[in-house]
Amino acid sequence: MDPAVRDLLVSAAPETLRSLLAPSVTFHSPVADYRGRDDVAHLLATIGRCLSDLEPAAQWATERRRLDEFTAHVGDRPVSGVLIRRVGPGGLIEEATLLLRPLAVLQDAVAFMRDALRDDPLPSLR
Repeated sequence: MDPAVRDLLVSAAPETLRSLLAPSVTFHSPVADYRGRDDVAHLLATIGRCLSDLEPAAQWATERRRLDEFTAHVGDRPVSGVLIRRVGPGGLIEEATLLLRPLAVLQDAVAFMRDALRDDPLPSLR
């Protein structure tokens, strides 16, 4: 896993995350799609508080695509995940998709994110 991907999946400051994202980035979560550097950076920082004990498993890459497989925990429950990224010519992330399983742990993560985003909304909703 390259450092930028690890930075995306562990708790990081939104300012740090913004530097990795294209201005018009799109993030596809298991629940919804999010657009724009500020919202996606905020969302990724929140995901970083949801996932713990992240361990890289494998990475596949082409010139503009990266696919990272990892394991982590949501609370005390193990989860498997895949992060798919499309990067632009300058290396900034233009699009990312996060997949998590099993369903029961994904539902725990969705509940965590719902509560966290209620308490600290996306910048576009403030």
